[in-house]
Amino acid sequence: MYKKYLSFALFISILFFSGIVYSQSAYKNIPLPKNISSVNEEFSGMTMYSGRVYLEPQYGSHKETKLNGDFFLYSLLADSVGRVIDGKDTALTTYRAVRVKNLDKLPDSVKTYYEGFEAISIVNNTAYLSIETNDTYDYCFLLRGTLDTLQNTITIDPLHFATLKRPLRIYNAGFESVTWLPKEKKLLAYYEYNGMPGGGKGYLIDTSFQKAPQSVKVPFLYFRITDMTATQKDKIYGINYFWNGDYDAYLNNDQLKNQEESIKTTIPDLKDNITNSPDYLKKKSTSYGRIVMLKNRKDKHWKQVTSAFPAPKNNWEGIALYRDGALIVTDANRSSKQLTTFGYVKF
Repeated sequence: MYKKYLSFALFISILFFSGIVYSQSAYKNIPLPKNISSVNEEFSGMTMYSGRVYLEPQYGSHKETKLNGDFFLYSLLADSVGRVIDGKDTALTTYRAVRVKNLDKLPDSVKTYYEGFEAISIVNNTAYLSIETNDTYDYCFLLRGTLDTLQNTITIDPLHFATLKRPLRIYNAGFESVTWLPKEKKLLAYYEYNGMPGGGKGYLIDTSFQKAPQSVKVPFLYFRITDMTATQKDKIYGINYFWNGDYDAYLNNDQLKNQEESIKTTIPDLKDNITNSPDYLKKKSTSYGRIVMLKNRKDKHWKQVTSAFPAPKNNWEGIALYRDGALIVTDANRSSKQLTTFGYVKF
């Protein structure tokens, strides 16, 4: 269940990195409406569009029915979110349920390996939703659908979708990050794992889906990139997250081994903990999250914007720019050991 005090206390007790010590006001916990605050929501994506914040559950309302049952997104009025940030309200109370239609009409090539939705972006009343597949399968998918804000529906086009090839197979990794680049007028999708020598791989995607996705390079990054968003000038912000249990998949594989000394240099937040305990990242109790940034998709190096999210119990998977910072949300994996947390971090 959603534990407001615990989440808030965990977060404000941690100092931020990058040469700045952030005050306690840098983060604001935003209690979600009760009906969408349980651990069963598994929020895996988020975007801002036309004055509303859209939250994407990984499996919709019924995980067991996969793509053949009801599926709903939720939207929140951005002004209402702002009122909580400003202290005028203590919690969010209202939301809209957005029905996603036609998922059952998708071909078997998409439905067979389906493992939930992971990212959302909305452009010109068209919603783009990424599907993660079983990690034994080489391909993930990006769907598109028409958003009707009066009827609160998204009608998926079951005949036209983008196919995104995994650059390599990493446990539980897919294309978790999709955002719109306004200057390039293209969608950008990044693979979750980018620890390959020389960096990772993503795709630049035409919104018409008439052209094959264009492969692009992604700068090297330790851990996962779980969601991203972009400014009007195509500056990219992403959540960089290490989940307890990720060590073998992300740091002890065919691409990387024995990276602790390098991590101490590239992510100074972790230096003291690794120095004091060389096996720190191998511990099942260790999680870590931060926001990183690229000046544009051609930038060669990620830069740290914030750090030290309250990682224990918080699996950060959604980001949307808002005011002078970002809204962030967690995927609680339907586990009582985790939290569904929604908040604002100023940077």
